[in-house]
Amino acid sequence: MLADWAWHLDHGNYDAVAELFTENALFITGAVELRGRSAIKSRYTERLVARSTRHTYSGLRVSPAGDDARLGQDAAEGRPARVRARSTWVNFAANAPAPVDDVGVYLVADFDDVLTWCADARWRISERRIIPVFRDPARAPRLPRPG
Repeated sequence: MLADWAWHLDHGNYDAVAELFTENALFITGAVELRGRSAIKSRYTERLVARSTRHTYSGLRVSPAGDDARLGQDAAEGRPARVRARSTWVNFAANAPAPVDDVGVYLVADFDDVLTWCADARWRISERRIIPVFRDPARAPRLPRPG
């Protein structure tokens, strides 16, 4: 599912990106806090210029999420209802359509996700916190100014 997020985001399929989240998911990146699929999708569709990205991740660590991780488990499967997935991501980005002759890293960040097993037998992201470690502000997405 994490690989699906990267693939859909990097290829501009924002409907598929939004579907990877629960309906009321919490998404925090820096000072930005979003709640729900539509707000998460808008984060990507409101960009002012074409953007080329490739996301990669490593160091995935998965563990049960909190004391209630086994609540709602599928008894036959013994699957927890929620897990915590922590990983480190690298985002190559340019504010231009591909192909781009300039390769640069926009962001290296730790992702702290809570994944929830949903009624349709799919894992979805119910919480995502992106914690920047290194960032190149010149490669940041161009978004409309608030207000």
